[in-house]
Amino acid sequence: MNGNEFLDRMEWIDPAYVEAADVPPRIQKRSRIRPWFVAACLCVLAGAMTALAVGGFGTQLIEFFTSRTAPGSDYSESGYVLSAQVEKFSDDALKGKIREVPALIRRQFASYELYMSQSPGYWQKSFATRDDAYDYIGFDGLKHLQWDPEEKQTTLHVQGAENGDILSLSVETLYTVDDIRMQFFTTIFTEHTDGEITVSTATTENVRFEEAFRTTKNGKTLHVIAQTALESGYQGMDGFLVENGVLYHLHIACPEKDAAGAAELLQQWADLF
Repeated sequence: MNGNEFLDRMEWIDPAYVEAADVPPRIQKRSRIRPWFVAACLCVLAGAMTALAVGGFGTQLIEFFTSRTAPGSDYSESGYVLSAQVEKFSDDALKGKIREVPALIRRQFASYELYMSQSPGYWQKSFATRDDAYDYIGFDGLKHLQWDPEEKQTTLHVQGAENGDILSLSVETLYTVDDIRMQFFTTIFTEHTDGEITVSTATTENVRFEEAFRTTKNGKTLHVIAQTALESGYQGMDGFLVENGVLYHLHIACPEKDAAGAAELLQQWADLF
């Protein structure tokens, strides 16, 4: 399975976040425009150019698009596509109880019937804290951040192939600071994910996107994509960092009045790397 398939069926996003603003990319199978009723999400697609970053890892803008209409379609979308240069780790790098998951995924495929609502190849588990999820994975290269906002919910999402190979895994944590809502994703790709990886998002609303780069207090580069407000009055802001080959992504949804506070929280998060 290649990079644009491994999280095709993932539904990470809390409904409350979907109601507020664009939500982060979901990894999807096709790069063509899709209906927005599935919600904007963290999309990792195959192909495209590689990122040019220190150490060979990072993200890079491929395109912005506003009110773009697909051939034969009666709706338009606005969004962006980034390339992501990350490392694809071996199975041996995952040393925790995550090693139990391949057998569970194989069992999903073996017992799957067409009438079932949940497709096989996707597994998730909730944890009390983000650190607990990291311990379950047992990957030495993960960055443990000591961040002030209180964790509301942490979920580990795993995508696997029919033979049980883990293609990717992502730890998602939700935070709320007053009216500012945040989703923090840590995504690891394995050697079983083929192709290059891109990150994309889209909405049927007519919005514009802007790109910026910030430097953290430790000299790292934070890639920021900000969007204008939706009809709801909420706007989105996304920050991307690749550290030791792992993709870290913070998505923020907030009212326009809280944009400055959201930008400050994004910088605080990035400064922890």
